[in-house]
Amino acid sequence: MRVLFVCTGNTCRSPMAEGIFNAKSKALGKDWKAKSAGVFAPEGFPASSEAVEVLKKEYGIDISNHRSKSLREEDLKEADLVLAMAFSHKRSLVFQYPQYADKIFTIKEFVGLEGDVEDPYGMPLEVYKKTAEELSGLIDKLIEKLSEERKGDQMIALGSDHAGYELKEVIKKYLEEKGIPYKDFGTFNEESVDYPDYALKVAEAVASGECTEGILVCGTGIGMSITANKVPGIRAAHVEDVFSARAAKEHNNANILCMGGRVTGPGLAIMMVEEWLNATFQGGRHQKRIDKITEIEKKYMK
Repeated sequence: MRVLFVCTGNTCRSPMAEGIFNAKSKALGKDWKAKSAGVFAPEGFPASSEAVEVLKKEYGIDISNHRSKSLREEDLKEADLVLAMAFSHKRSLVFQYPQYADKIFTIKEFVGLEGDVEDPYGMPLEVYKKTAEELSGLIDKLIEKLSEERKGDQMIALGSDHAGYELKEVIKKYLEEKGIPYKDFGTFNEESVDYPDYALKVAEAVASGECTEGILVCGTGIGMSITANKVPGIRAAHVEDVFSARAAKEHNNANILCMGGRVTGPGLAIMMVEEWLNATFQGGRHQKRIDKITEIEKKYMK
C-alpha cells in the first residue's frame, strides 16, 4: 500500500502526516509506505521547525531530513491512495489529473468525516500540536479502514506432505466453513512425497505476495518450518499449542504456521489456526527484533 499525502507547500501538514503514517504502520508490522508532496511547493525546503519539534517531542518521530517536493503526475501514478489535507487540494488534483480521480480523496472524507485539516503555517507551536494530534487520530482511522479493506485480499496458502495430508484436509474444511479463501499447493493424497517440495511452494507463494499467509503440515512440522525459513522474507513458526500459535503472530509476525500431523490432533490444530489467524502483530519492541532478523537474513543472502 503506497499512500501519498498532499498539502500546499509540503512543509507542514503533509510531511507530518507522512511521518506519523510511516511510524504507525511500521509499529504495526504493516508493509505500507507514505510519501508527501505539495500542489504549490518549492523544491528542497525543510519541514517547518515547529512541525519537526512537535513530532520529535510528542511522538518520537524525526522528520528533520524531509525536503519539500512539488507534486508531479508520476507521484499520482505510483500511489495507491492520494489523501489531500483540504478540499481545495483535491479539487485542484482532480481538475489537473482526472484520470486519477478514483483514488483522490481528502483525508477526512476517506475516513468518513467532513472538513479540512487546517494549515498551521505561521501559527504558534500550540497550533502545530493540535494539528499533529488531529492527524494522528485521522491516521489511526485510516489504518483501521485500510486494514479492514485488505482483509478482503486474504489468501491462505496450504501445503503438506503425505504425513500431514489428513490434517491439512481438516484445516481446509475449517477455512471453507469460515469463508476464508485458500489455495492448496498439495500434496493431494497420502502417497509418499518429499516435504521440502511443498514447503517451498507455500513459502514462495507467501514471499511473492501471491498469498498473504501460509499453513504447512508434515509429520512433526519441523521439516516444513526448516525448509520454509530458507526463503527470504518468510517467518515460519513451528507450534504445538494455542499460546505459541498466538505469540507467533503477536510477537514474531510469523507469516507461515507449521504443525505436525502425527503429533497434533484436529481439534487442537483448528484452535491453533484460529488463534494465529485472529491475532495481530503488536509491533513496538517486537518490530525491532524482527528488523534484526531481517538484517541477519540480508547478511547471508547471496
